[in-house]
Amino acid sequence: MADSADPPTVLPLEHVAPIFVEERNGYVDVQQPSGDQTLYTPEEARDIAREILAAADEAEMAGRLAEQ
Repeated sequence: MADSADPPTVLPLEHVAPIFVEERNGYVDVQQPSGDQTLYTPEEARDIAREILAAADEAEMAGRLAEQ
C-alpha cells in the first residue's frame, strides 16, 4: 500500500486520455473521447492550456471575420 505522503502515479497523457482542442463555429471545442484521467503533470497541463488558448484565439478571429 502506498504511503499517503507519496505523490499519485500519473500516466503520460497520450496513453490514457487524448484531448482534442479546436475552434468550432466561434467556440473552443475540447473533447476527451476516452479515459478518465483527472491528474496531469505540470508539463501536460501547460500543453493542454496552450492548445485551449490557441483555439480561443482562432475562435475570436473567426468571430471577427464573420462580423466583417
